[in-house]
Amino acid sequence: MPKRRGRALGVSVATGVVGLLCAAAGFAVIGSGGYSAHPMGGDTMNPVLRQGDLILTDRVAAADVRRGDIYLADSPWMLDHLVASRVTALGGDRIACAGGRLTLNGEPPDEPAARQVHTCYLDFDVTVPPGRAFLMSDRRADAVDSRLSTGDGQQGTVELARLTGHRVVWHSGSDAPDLPGKLVGAAALVALGALLGLGGLIASVVTATRRRTA
Repeated sequence: MPKRRGRALGVSVATGVVGLLCAAAGFAVIGSGGYSAHPMGGDTMNPVLRQGDLILTDRVAAADVRRGDIYLADSPWMLDHLVASRVTALGGDRIACAGGRLTLNGEPPDEPAARQVHTCYLDFDVTVPPGRAFLMSDRRADAVDSRLSTGDGQQGTVELARLTGHRVVWHSGSDAPDLPGKLVGAAALVALGALLGLGGLIASVVTATRRRTA
């Protein structure tokens, strides 16, 4: 009987250790992705992002910044907070507004027509420098974005390093997208680890108590 209880205690401890390792692996995956949560302020990304939505962002390399993705830009244009904007043009792209018409590399941009309302109340013609991005909001009538600073030394563009920590990958709301598979897997590992760890702890306590009272 003592040998059996000793073996049971060993199994319980091993289960707890496996649980801790699973949870640690899950947290490591979450940490490596650089995930962070932010509240959405304002309505300049309506209807995709609405004021009060919870936004989940991850970290990407500068080489992985893509046109069309939404980022929380790190305090551009002398603002003192993160700004949600969409990457409209990247290094080497020419983006222009003339006569009320927006073009990207000489062609109409691939975006919904509703998004272009009030885009060209200012004329500009910008060739984006390498390593930088031209940002615009989706609701553009009163948005603060690259269009308002095209006369500065960088033509309103933002350094890619200001974007890489905050790519929007999920948001709350009725039209919320699926969570990233990597994050779902990591959360499952953490949950499994917690269950195994708790189960192992309870089993260890029960087994040790029985050994003392035997």
